[in-house]
Amino acid sequence: YVYGGNSTKGFDCSGLTSYVYKQCGYSINRTASGQLDNGRSVSKSELQPGDLVFFNEGSSKSRATHVGIYIGGNEFVHAANPRKGVVTTSMNSSYYSAYYIGARRVAG
Repeated sequence: YVYGGNSTKGFDCSGLTSYVYKQCGYSINRTASGQLDNGRSVSKSELQPGDLVFFNEGSSKSRATHVGIYIGGNEFVHAANPRKGVVTTSMNSSYYSAYYIGARRVAG
């Protein structure tokens, strides 16, 4: 995990998502809040692998403070923080379920 990072040398959350999408031929905004403007909104019950999932812990004026990529099985991959790095986490985890704000489908 590297704050502001968007390469294999280190990622922050939106750097990871923009990097992965770029590798798949899609150009998306760089920040988590900016990525809320990409694709179309999908409900939590309709999540599919590859969808962007967004969170806002409420301590920031940003529209989104965190983003990851849904991978199925109620899990998502994300650049969590400097201590944990890139990890897979359950959407049902107490932290992320409390701060979930929505999802966007860019591909498909």
